[in-house]
Amino acid sequence: MPPEFLLRALSNAGSTLHSIGLIPRALDLYVRAYEAAQLDESAIAQTVMLINVGSIYSEELESYDAAEQFFEQADEIISRSDLPEKQTLLLHLNRGMNHLRAGRDRDALIHFDAAAQLGDDDDYTVRRARAERVAVQARLAGGGTASAMAELQRIVDLQAASGDRSGAAITRLRMSRLALDDGAPDVARAHAEHAMALVGTTRLSREYSDAVRAKIAALRAARRFEEALDVQDTLLRSEVRNLRSQNLDSLAGLQAKLLDQVREREIVALREARQVEALNLMHTRWLRNAALICAIVLAVLMLAFWWYQRRVNRRLHHLGSTDGLTGLENRGAAMRRLGATPLPARPALRNAVFLIDVDHFKQCNDRYGHATGDAILVQIAARLAECCRPGDLVARWGGEEFVVACPGIELRAATEIAERLRNAIGNAPFEIDEVGAVPLSISLGFACWPFLPGVGASRGGWQDAVDLADRALYASKRGGRAAWTGLWGGDATTDATIVGILRDPEGAIASGAAAACSSRAQIHWGAGEAEVAADHAPDHAPA
Repeated sequence: MPPEFLLRALSNAGSTLHSIGLIPRALDLYVRAYEAAQLDESAIAQTVMLINVGSIYSEELESYDAAEQFFEQADEIISRSDLPEKQTLLLHLNRGMNHLRAGRDRDALIHFDAAAQLGDDDDYTVRRARAERVAVQARLAGGGTASAMAELQRIVDLQAASGDRSGAAITRLRMSRLALDDGAPDVARAHAEHAMALVGTTRLSREYSDAVRAKIAALRAARRFEEALDVQDTLLRSEVRNLRSQNLDSLAGLQAKLLDQVREREIVALREARQVEALNLMHTRWLRNAALICAIVLAVLMLAFWWYQRRVNRRLHHLGSTDGLTGLENRGAAMRRLGATPLPARPALRNAVFLIDVDHFKQCNDRYGHATGDAILVQIAARLAECCRPGDLVARWGGEEFVVACPGIELRAATEIAERLRNAIGNAPFEIDEVGAVPLSISLGFACWPFLPGVGASRGGWQDAVDLADRALYASKRGGRAAWTGLWGGDATTDATIVGILRDPEGAIASGAAAACSSRAQIHWGAGEAEVAADHAPDHAPA
């Protein structure tokens, strides 16, 4: 693909994988997208990819120095390019969060101060930066907790009102830490539980894990060691399940995470606090239930693996058969549907396939932009679907081309469908925000299968119908576009072949092997195969 299309594909795929928790694959696509951005000389895309890679190294891999190197590269690109203020704001916020996770509060404060000065209070990124700045300042100053908590509460309310649940959860965590430092563990626990409710448990995210750890710290400060241990064990099991789903090909990775020294030290510390009150009881329970716990954990892991594998298979099947822009079936799914369509039981009926091409779509893209073109394709897909029966096939064939298949109809019904499809697009302009009304028309070609009378493969299958419909489509385009043309098999037995009809449709019509119809008085078939190949230039490359 050209660099600009490759960049878009890699970036979108990387962000999709990142959002569903497939971090290693997302990281690989982000790096490839950065290389594509270098080829395309897109400074904005380069900075976005570097920030994405740096955030993964910081949030997921906890490699803070490596993350800072990526952020410094992005800073160099921004400093020598005239980029929007939004890029600088995102970079400062992510660098500040990286320093904060690494324990470098003063370095973090510098970047939070810089981010807080950009934009206005309506920007959720600015609110995040200001919340982090207030929390760090209060912690470094060692006092003024009440005023800091009031300002953080104001920011939380703004974030919640704007729908920024992740930002509101992170701000709640800062409030929990300040309350804990101020000797109020119950208040700290309430803020931590509020943060857990904001992010939810649909997927084990960094914000949710931090909120659970904040709750554990509050419980320990309140000397509620039994509850703290239960919460810690729950978090550990959740992290184990999450790791198992991300690394299906490597059981060694799961074992390494289960033996993680940091997690083991935290559990040992909590167990020692519990043993102060009931050492003998805990020891007895552990010996009695160790085997049972291992069996339950193994069963849960196996069930999670099975559920995740089933979910991945369903998602892969959906992605493999659906067009990502219009929501229609894609070309591969359409070909499978066409191949599985049974032949009509009545000889008078045929299966019909319609090929549809949007006229002058490249000019529309050049004039209004590809975003407008994509919006128009979505509306075209909806209008075509409204014109068809529930059992009919409506799919995106590629670019600005669509395919419609109607099983078991006659020629008259096929012409009525073609006219209905043409009017659905051409009779009403497309209303696009910031652009207004955009008038467009379509050219159609349709054919049937089986095409020729008789028995066997020579009658013509769905692939032959698609070729014949394509031949009819280009006759519509040669006749001035905004029209439909159809080729329908004759009832009389002749020596005609599909190849011969494609090469010379006029001769086939004259011999009675085929019938033709069109919304125009005259059909322009052209010179034959050579002209068809020369004229086969799409208006719009696939989105």
